[in-house]
Amino acid sequence: MRVRASGLGLFCLAVLFLGESTAMAAVTPIDTPIQMHGIVPSIPNWGPTTPSLLGQNPLVFDKFDPTLGQLQSVNLTVMYATAESVNMNFTTAATITLRSSSAANPNQGTVIAVTGPEGNQLLIASAPVFTYTKTYGGPGQTLPQSFSNDPNRFQPGSPSFLTPDGQPGNITSTFFDNRNLTLTDPGQLALFTGTGTVGLPVFAHGGTFFSTTSGNGMGSIITYATVTVALSYTYVVPEPSSVALLGLGGVGIVLAGGIRRRRAAV
Repeated sequence: MRVRASGLGLFCLAVLFLGESTAMAAVTPIDTPIQMHGIVPSIPNWGPTTPSLLGQNPLVFDKFDPTLGQLQSVNLTVMYATAESVNMNFTTAATITLRSSSAANPNQGTVIAVTGPEGNQLLIASAPVFTYTKTYGGPGQTLPQSFSNDPNRFQPGSPSFLTPDGQPGNITSTFFDNRNLTLTDPGQLALFTGTGTVGLPVFAHGGTFFSTTSGNGMGSIITYATVTVALSYTYVVPEPSSVALLGLGGVGIVLAGGIRRRRAAV
């Protein structure tokens, strides 16, 4: 009876030691170097089939090498920006309005969408609507007259230089923002794991609006959108102590079995 208790006790001790050590072992997450790819400023609307962006879209990243460890998450930072090119020409007294949105969706600015390898939408973001309003041709004002946000034509801050409504300091008519996304779903992680590369298609959609109170007023607004995606992987490597303890547990099981066999032979 004493021999049986010794074998069982050794086995239980090994299992208990393994369980406690595994819980106590500190597994430190590791981040891979950041990969960055982007699309140069282009006029929306565009996507993966836009001829001028073939070779740039989808954005292509190296997959996670599973020999490094166990993938925990895919970390994405999407940086996007827009810029407007705006011009107005008055030949008669009028109010001209230009807006970086469509007439059908007046409150929606340029939209950026990043999709996954299988076409599922990962992230969608939008820029604000920029509006430019100018009334010209009143008493004492000379016609015709032009306005623009092109610094090669007019000095920023001058009466002929255009800035977005309510943003006199935004002399570049630009907007910049970024969004972060972390993927942890096992199904999504599998798409980023292995050899080779993975592609993330990116889409941009924008609109323009022009109105004038005079048939002789003219104006144009062109939006340029750009996006850059930064990607990294977070993974863990099993602690060597955990592997060693697994071996200890196995030794305990074998030893206990051997003691039982010797007792039976006696």
